[in-house]
Amino acid sequence: MTRTAFALVMVAIAAVVLLAMWVGWRGRARRHSVFAEHGDALVGAVIAAFPRVGYVSTTRIGAPLDRLSIPGLQFKGFADVTLRADGATIAVTGEPEIHLPAGRLLGTDVASRRVGKAVERDGLSVLQWRAADGSAVESSFRFSLPADQLRFADAVAQIIPAGAAHAPGPQTHSTPHTTQEDA
Repeated sequence: MTRTAFALVMVAIAAVVLLAMWVGWRGRARRHSVFAEHGDALVGAVIAAFPRVGYVSTTRIGAPLDRLSIPGLQFKGFADVTLRADGATIAVTGEPEIHLPAGRLLGTDVASRRVGKAVERDGLSVLQWRAADGSAVESSFRFSLPADQLRFADAVAQIIPAGAAHAPGPQTHSTPHTTQEDA
């Protein structure tokens, strides 16, 4: 086989792989469009604003490695997160804003890994919420300062309706963490 023929075969294989990835992502986006949350803009008083936070991914609760392709939350990047008295707004750079009314927020948690990111213990903040179809999902964020992570959890706790039956409330360090060093 000549070098030219080999190069053409490699280019063809790469093209087929890229096409398969594109078709798969479009199928995932179509399946996950039922989770869409492009509601009306929230107008309540701003409790906390976090500009340029690292947005990692959105997954179903209990499935941290299965990314949901929700329009507005499809791609990893920087996001502006605004917590208002009537809910939360997530604006990932280059995507439409997501508006989550207070009645849909379930609480917060911390994590060490999500699809697309693995960090130190409890290095990710997780916002738990109920999607349009009723599924419980969670969006994860990476704050540059630990104080911002605590401020985020406190602000979400202020938003969740008091005594809401469906809200587990803020959760921090509720489960024991074991690492290789602990074993």
